[in-house]
Amino acid sequence: MGRIFISFVALFIVVGGVLVYQATCGTSSLVLQPSELISKAHARDLLRVRIGGRVVDPVEYRTEPSMMLSFRVKDPAGDESSVPVVYMGLKPDMFAAGRDVLIDGDFIGGTLRAAKLQTQCPSKYEPAVPGAAPHQQQQ
Repeated sequence: MGRIFISFVALFIVVGGVLVYQATCGTSSLVLQPSELISKAHARDLLRVRIGGRVVDPVEYRTEPSMMLSFRVKDPAGDESSVPVVYMGLKPDMFAAGRDVLIDGDFIGGTLRAAKLQTQCPSKYEPAVPGAAPHQQQQ
């Protein structure tokens, strides 16, 4: 009786561990910067990628005949190379050039076709700049 119980407990732990591993591997993803995406792609398409970057001008948004937002993203600091992005959907409220965004989509033909677009809000809790007036501290 004791050996059978211990075998069932061990089997339960192993099966539970495998299920947790598969669940987290399927939903977790690495966030690439635009320069990393460009270096990984090398003339091939990448499906299901996630990148984080800063929106740069020009930004084009149209609503007719269908909603389409097109823009470029670059690394937040450093590299100036950028990736073109096309998003078919409603423009997020906080979306603007200079904002950081997270994009999930497919990198096809040198363009990231976004399925999901998230705008990161600027932090209101940044430390005060010494000697600056309060209205100059917000961006």
